[in-house]
Parts: sequence; structure tokens; C-alpha cells
Amino acid sequence: MAFNFIANAASIMSITSSAIEAGELAARNASQTARTAVAIKDINDYTGDSMLNKSSEKHNAMKQFVRNGDFFTGFYRAGGAITGFCKGLYDGMKGNWLSVGFSALTLASKKKAPKMVGLIGMTCSMAYDFIKNGTNLFTKKNIIEK
Repeated sequence: MAFNFIANAASIMSITSSAIEAGELAARNASQTARTAVAIKDINDYTGDSMLNKSSEKHNAMKQFVRNGDFFTGFYRAGGAITGFCKGLYDGMKGNWLSVGFSALTLASKKKAPKMVGLIGMTCSMAYDFIKNGTNLFTKKNIIEK
């Protein structure tokens, strides 16, 4: 009974931490991608505005009206945010799929043997992640020297 409770609690904590990390990465990526999409649109608009086939006050007034009442900026911002969020969510889960899979195995199984396999797999994947990303043991040390 206590083993099942501990195994399920560890699995829930693992899945929750992976989901929180993926959500934070997705939110940051959505914000950055939305700003980038609007900036690129603005650059393209102002570059196009500065090019006139002939000098015309009427055409300048039309372009000024369109620039000030730009209805498409919201679409660019929303599109950038949605694509950025999806990409960030994918990138966040890409590194955690192994621990989430072992956690799901631990939660889904009723017998002790599969739960033990899930716990051992989850522990090994988290230990590897900690050693790889937390300690920088596998990072090139001669980056500055080159």
C-alpha cells in the first residue's frame, strides 16, 4: 500500500514538473515569436511605405491611414503566439518524454513489477538529466580558448 502511494506520488510529481517546464518554455517562446512576427510585419510595411512610384500626397495619406489603422497586426501577433506556444511546448516535452513515459507506466500499472520498472526508469532518466544539464560535465570546456 505504501509502495503504491509513493510510486504514484513520484510519478505525479515527475509529470507535473515536466508539464510546468514545458508550459513556461511555451509561454516564453509564444511571447518572443509574437513580438518577432509583429516586428517583421512592421519592417515590411514601413519598407513598402517608403517606396513610392511617384511622389504623391494622396498616396502618402492613404499609406498613413492604413499604417495608423492597421487591422492585421493582431492577426500577426496571435499567429506568432500560437505557433510559438506550440513549438515551445514541443521543445519542452521533447527532452522529458522518457521520464513522462516511465511515470505514465508507473501510474497505469496495478502490479508491483511494472511499477518498479517505471520507477527505476524514471529515476535513471531524471538522474541522467540532472548529470547532463545540472552539472555541465558534458559541456565543452574550451569554448573561450578557440
